[in-house]
Amino acid sequence: MKPGLAQQLLRAALDELAMARSHLDYSAGKVADLPEDLRGASADQLECVEAFCSRFARTVDLLVNKVLRSLDRAELLSQGTLIDVVNRAEKRGFVERAEVLREMKDVRNIIAHDYAGAKLPEIFAWCKQQKPVFDGVCDRTIAYALRLLHK
Repeated sequence: MKPGLAQQLLRAALDELAMARSHLDYSAGKVADLPEDLRGASADQLECVEAFCSRFARTVDLLVNKVLRSLDRAELLSQGTLIDVVNRAEKRGFVERAEVLREMKDVRNIIAHDYAGAKLPEIFAWCKQQKPVFDGVCDRTIAYALRLLHK
């Protein structure tokens, strides 16, 4: 792949991540005051919780599958497995331990397959607790990518 094309793809992925994070932040604000066990939550509040969890999952997916893979392309690294991608994220200093991103991807898969919402309180609590960690990973990734693009 031509370096110019790889940089264009990285820029596009960063733009998409920014939009997804904006939507995630909006949803996080709507559920910030809800108890993690969701006791007494109304149907409208549960809908907001589902939107928040879905947006969290999509944004994690976008970071790992588009942004991190686009970074690898821009740095002319071979495309590898998910484990390769998250291990490189750890080496670059985006995340303290690669397991953090692997767990986020695992929870993303749980969210995608929890059709009846049976695990919603557990998933909501986890997403709410992990959002600041995820925000930090995104911020470090974006800063690195922007430095790479401005070389």
